[in-house]
Amino acid sequence: MSNETPDTPFSGAHLPPAASPPPSGAENHPDREAPAPTPPAAQRLRSADGILKPIGESHYFSYDPEEIAGVSAHIDEYFNQALDIFPFWESDGKPDRFHVLYTRQINERFPADLDIRSHIHDYGRGVFGALLVHIGSKRLAQALALVAFTLLATLGPTWFSTWTGSQPMGLGLAVVAMFATVGVFWGVLAILFVQYRFRLENDSYEISREIVQRTRELQNLFTSARAMADQAETQYQMDGKAWGQRALYLTRLTMWIGARMEYLEKYIQLELWRVRRERYWMRWVARIVTPLILVVWLVLFALEPAPAEAGAFRALQALAVILGVFVSWISYVRWQTPVAAIQDKLGADNWVRYASLDVDNAVGDQVRRDKERLVEYRALTRGR
Repeated sequence: MSNETPDTPFSGAHLPPAASPPPSGAENHPDREAPAPTPPAAQRLRSADGILKPIGESHYFSYDPEEIAGVSAHIDEYFNQALDIFPFWESDGKPDRFHVLYTRQINERFPADLDIRSHIHDYGRGVFGALLVHIGSKRLAQALALVAFTLLATLGPTWFSTWTGSQPMGLGLAVVAMFATVGVFWGVLAILFVQYRFRLENDSYEISREIVQRTRELQNLFTSARAMADQAETQYQMDGKAWGQRALYLTRLTMWIGARMEYLEKYIQLELWRVRRERYWMRWVARIVTPLILVVWLVLFALEPAPAEAGAFRALQALAVILGVFVSWISYVRWQTPVAAIQDKLGADNWVRYASLDVDNAVGDQVRRDKERLVEYRALTRGR
């Protein structure tokens, strides 16, 4: 028995039915549903052997009237759906944030690419989740290091002197233990940062591969749709009306595929904008929380009563404060999110971009060729 799961409605291999295609004239469907604020749960883009599932082309270029009507309904969802100036799903409460409003519109107009958008959405949320864990780990490590400094300054000399039998030796070991705490702190955060960076780079590389395949497939569909309008001449030599209808469908299909590419790019831009904004605000959180932890520790540490050996304690306390300030500062300025590494692994320069389709000139060139052939045909007819 095969382990491969059947294609889901948004698996990319098959075009899902249009939910509520609008009628002509920029009117709303009477049973129009509110679009989802986020893409659905991520669907499998890969088969059981790990190969990305390609877009099925047969239904796009089929001659079956039902197949053509199904694709045309998707085309209508983009070209004939009026933009919601006042979204009907909103109440008198707080309006949607703009990125939620924009996502709703894209989800409604382009359900054909919900599968890849769900993966892009999950990638963005995964980056934010990893950022929260990374920042939380740094603050926890900072707090634990400060607690360790406190224990070593107050109880360290007693512990070590009991073990060594010498008060000066106990004091020296307490100092060594403080510096060892800094080394452990540095090593732990360095290891966690390597794992954090590896995860971000790996996730960025994987989503980039999926985007590259989808954009190349859309480019191939676009190129095929452009060519088929002229190639259909041999099939409709004696039926100009049928050829015109077929060319009309293929021209709309060409423009719609270009729009899919454009809005896929816009959605990627939107998700990466959210990632950058979240990183920006989380840096402000770190700027507030890091000194806050340090200040609270300094206050509590200053209120700590001195033991019998007050001179040694004050010396260790001063050293602990210096190391505490250093640890707090280094935990903020180092091991920050490697945005440049994420950008390099995404490799947007390797994607097929919407601008490279040259949609306006492609459609305009089709009209130009048709006009030239019409004039040439009339000239030949008059010459007979």
